[in-house]
Amino acid sequence: MPGIKRVKFVGLAMVVALLGTACGSGGGDDEGSSLSLDQVRMAMDNDDFMNQIGWIAAEKRYWPDLGFGEKAKVVATADYMAGLIGGDVWVAQGESSDIWPATAEGSVDLKIIGVEKDTEAQFLGIRKGVDPNKLEGLRISGGAAGDRNIAVGRQALTAEGVDPDKMKWVSVPGGADDRLQVLLAGKIDVAVLQPRHLTQLKKGGGTMIYENYKALPQEVWVVTAKTMKENKDAVCAFVEGRVAAKQWLSAGKDHVTNRDAAIALGKEYGHEPSAGEVEQWANEMTKNWSLDGGAPAEGFDEWTRDMITAGDVPKGYKWRDHADLSCLRQAQEKLKLKVNPKSEEG
Repeated sequence: MPGIKRVKFVGLAMVVALLGTACGSGGGDDEGSSLSLDQVRMAMDNDDFMNQIGWIAAEKRYWPDLGFGEKAKVVATADYMAGLIGGDVWVAQGESSDIWPATAEGSVDLKIIGVEKDTEAQFLGIRKGVDPNKLEGLRISGGAAGDRNIAVGRQALTAEGVDPDKMKWVSVPGGADDRLQVLLAGKIDVAVLQPRHLTQLKKGGGTMIYENYKALPQEVWVVTAKTMKENKDAVCAFVEGRVAAKQWLSAGKDHVTNRDAAIALGKEYGHEPSAGEVEQWANEMTKNWSLDGGAPAEGFDEWTRDMITAGDVPKGYKWRDHADLSCLRQAQEKLKLKVNPKSEEG
């Protein structure tokens, strides 16, 4: 079966055609829906396996029973926010470093409805042959210009006693997987990476020289305020399915009870994890994913302060004005999870 397509949003007709090839065989009944929206239409920023398996598990195990009558259509694209704002999809998942500024811009009223990743992995890797004690003057990438990971790289270098302004910053479009490939190819010397890259980096002779986890709502789900108002039943069903899927995917004391079953689901949709993703499965669950779809309010507060400091959102920006976590709380309560963030805090 076909996997996720990576596209640019170039108009509704083209997107519908592309999305039509992007879905797997979900368990839904195509005859109709009990919700105001009959289908999950989502755009996300990255097509790596861990991103895909989250929605795939929701589609195969939960969304049909929650009322979605049509099979989900999901697309991975760097233009995921344009797809949401333009109306080609009704829910988006992506980096908070993109979504906070989009909510602040205000041309379309947006609402954050839940959290995909509640921890920011801050990892710095070097290629084979690089001396970790002699980094100044070398080539480094945290992504394309303006990418949040540039700030992460600067913080990591500072923690390692290296002046980030004495590095040669290189723009590498795409995500962390792209930076890893450029690093292994020897085109850069240092890169901001992810935990899943440990195995491949080591195999290529490189070393991860900085590993840190910070409790922040790094990646979130977002809809328009109009969708939240007019289609709240569908939004709540989406959120419940995602949270339930996270609980299933992370089941067991070591969080790998359903790993093999999840990998089998992924293969049905044309997705297979890398060796590093399999090896880091439990680590992803405990140190990257939000397993309850939420994050503590103080993490939201700190992320917002970082965005203000970086000039990405204006002074006085209040994240609570751009969030509606009522569906999340409903899902957490139904699934007998602690409400996160606490009702009085967010």
